Amino acid sequence: MMIKTRFAPSPTGWLHIGGVRTALYSWLYAKKNNGKFFLRIDDTDTTRSTEEYKISIISALNQLGLNHDDEITYQSKRFEHYIDKIQYLLDNDLAYYDEVEVNEKTKDTDLSIQYNNQLNKEGYVIRFRNQKESSIKINDSVHGEITFDPKVFFDVVILRSNGVPTYNLTSVVDDIDMGITHLIRGDDHLSNLPVQVNLFRAFNAVVPAFSHLPMIHGTDGKRLSKRHGAVDINYFLNEGYRVDAILNYLAKTGWSHGDQEIFSIDELIELFSLDRITKSAAAFDIEKLNWLNQHYIKNDSIENIAEQILPFLSSLELPNVPKNDKYLEDILLLGIEREYSMKNIANSITYFYENEIEYDMSIIEKFDKEQTIKILRDIIAKLFIVDFNDKPSISACVKATCKDLSLKFKDVGPLIRFSTTGRLNAPSIDDLCFVLGKKRVVERISRFLELYQ
Repeated sequence: MMIKTRFAPSPTGWLHIGGVRTALYSWLYAKKNNGKFFLRIDDTDTTRSTEEYKISIISALNQLGLNHDDEITYQSKRFEHYIDKIQYLLDNDLAYYDEVEVNEKTKDTDLSIQYNNQLNKEGYVIRFRNQKESSIKINDSVHGEITFDPKVFFDVVILRSNGVPTYNLTSVVDDIDMGITHLIRGDDHLSNLPVQVNLFRAFNAVVPAFSHLPMIHGTDGKRLSKRHGAVDINYFLNEGYRVDAILNYLAKTGWSHGDQEIFSIDELIELFSLDRITKSAAAFDIEKLNWLNQHYIKNDSIENIAEQILPFLSSLELPNVPKNDKYLEDILLLGIEREYSMKNIANSITYFYENEIEYDMSIIEKFDKEQTIKILRDIIAKLFIVDFNDKPSISACVKATCKDLSLKFKDVGPLIRFSTTGRLNAPSIDDLCFVLGKKRVVERISRFLELYQ
């Protein structure tokens, strides 16, 4: 039997980080078993589903490398098929019409037909005749054996009064048609399980194996939501979090393999198993994700990092940012471990490209103005007459200024950094000046002196 899994997001919002983990686990399990991973867009909610959300979800999954097999299934294109399946249930006395009860809660509901079909009957819904004789036992790979008491079963609506089929019906029909063997999804779907199992059996279909994943919580123990910060996967992709770091982190959020923290994609595929998924809710810790992203950045080649950062630099509309940039590689060699995302790294090195540095003079208020001018005049005179062919010659100039003016490096270094970058925190003076080059360094210190005096 070929293993078949699926991810079925609803395009009524952006792709949540928890949804990405569900997709990842489904994808890993299929890949590990040489099976197939399908993508289905559950867009039966025609009033809330949008094309923008659909495109965003598909794009994010593609960027993450969670590629699906075969064509994408769109539920909105299968309404006629669902109506035929409901007709089958009606014909076999497994469904029935039920008059809509109008009360205080429903009196303002719009019952007008949204989807015209042969089963529409004004003022009526169609309910599934849910069997209530036998309990349902499911062996869930995460939660173990779960028993559902038939006393809590009820006849769910499978066709709304507006003519639109409901989630329980469409999901089961599609899972049957797609041949899904293993349903991996959030444990918020546990409440749907009894009726869906009964629907599978009503259609004489094989019931898939189930794995219901615990929810991802914030560090405060509450269900992860916007109040905890960013939960949309596009935020992390747009901020320059690496795909390998995101997938590594999410894989570890609810699954483990001993004490191992770092996994390549190939290792995840090889090692992943459903029985290693924890029953308890996992916490989404942004600091841990940042650390992991830093790890992947620090352990990649400078050439790869430069290639990944270029789009973020280009978006800042800086001057002098070429497509293939040895200069950028030299900049990154000065230290890329200071920041945890590509976007942050790009923002931190803008001064290497700017034609004119913007200076916030309040930053150097603690420095004596007269001495500052004397220091910078002295260092610019020394730097002007040396070639920037090596770093020692630059260091020698700084040491000579300190000696000639009877000052310590802490009195001189910060002023050179500030006049050349507009910041006090920057790489070492010799590294900074060597990469910037003689022309930029001399011009920047000279301009700062003009503005400062």
